[in-house]
Amino acid sequence: MKKRILIFYVSKFSGHYHAASAIQKGLRRLAKDAETEVINALDYTNPILGKIINRTYLELIKKKPHIWGHIYDNPKVVKRTKKAREALHKYNMSKIRRLAEKKVPDVIYCTQALPCGMVADYKRSCGNKVRLIGVLTDHAPHSFWLFDEVDYYVVPSEDTGKALEAKGIPSEKIKACGIPVDPKFQERHDAAGLKSRLGLDEGRPTVLIMGGSQGLGAMEHIAGSFLADTRHGYQLIIVAGSNKRLFSRLNRLNKKKGTGRMKVLSFVDNIDELMEISDIIVSKAGGMTTAEALIKELPMMIVNPIPGHERRNTDFMVANGAAVEVGDMSKVYEKVNELFDSGNALQTMKENARRLSKPDSALDAARLAF
Repeated sequence: MKKRILIFYVSKFSGHYHAASAIQKGLRRLAKDAETEVINALDYTNPILGKIINRTYLELIKKKPHIWGHIYDNPKVVKRTKKAREALHKYNMSKIRRLAEKKVPDVIYCTQALPCGMVADYKRSCGNKVRLIGVLTDHAPHSFWLFDEVDYYVVPSEDTGKALEAKGIPSEKIKACGIPVDPKFQERHDAAGLKSRLGLDEGRPTVLIMGGSQGLGAMEHIAGSFLADTRHGYQLIIVAGSNKRLFSRLNRLNKKKGTGRMKVLSFVDNIDELMEISDIIVSKAGGMTTAEALIKELPMMIVNPIPGHERRNTDFMVANGAAVEVGDMSKVYEKVNELFDSGNALQTMKENARRLSKPDSALDAARLAF
């Protein structure tokens, strides 16, 4: 009998969505006849609330990141918001029930805690035995994920699993599959051909600069410092994501100072190729970006991580030697120089990334459905 599987995420421009899409691809590789559907949980249940939450989150991490750090996995916040979350789940119950009755899923994956809570409450209230799998896309297992009705938790690493177990989750429910990454990241490409197609010089050191799907961070300032370099001859690939204003500013900088050494891209679907032809990535510490970089064995330089989930992702990467952290964006160029001039530092980081990587993460997460 073919499986019917729903995969919930929140916000298309996020690692949650990419993880959901990766799981769907993994499921299709394992069982071509499986019926899978990826659904934006808030668009389905509360589209207006979804926009408010996304806008509020972006404003917080841009202007008041310390507030986000304070509320992230804060036991007092978890306790104080319990009634509000329960009310939201109750309000959404009829929509979740209608969807479940229409689709009759055997398995539901949730790559974000909010829909996981909705489905958990639905299971408890309606007595439905659908298999519920929570998928954590960061190394910080915050307490908003904790529900008895979750059958399995997919976590990025064994360390994350231990932290989740310390919060009371039985070890048999915890599966350290890794953050689900699109299976295409396992594929190897012709790096010389890719560089030629982008108009890049095969012999120059290549720096990939990203700010997540939303194009966050001081990428324009960082790019300017590299373009002023006269010794290493760095060439830059900069991905602005969905940030249209940043994309325009970077293009103006490129026309003024790029001299053929800078490629500015918007929202792309070939990050795997860009990572493969790069020598280092300068980026935020989003869980998805770190997982992708590990699979591509790409050393990371993490700049000024946001308190909360990025802080914990950074701690994991740095402690395991796959990344270095820079708290001051004005020091990025200097620190990259140090890595390139050190002899074997980048190679050691590549080897550490290979050791930490979980290239079969999407397939391993998908296997939990069967």
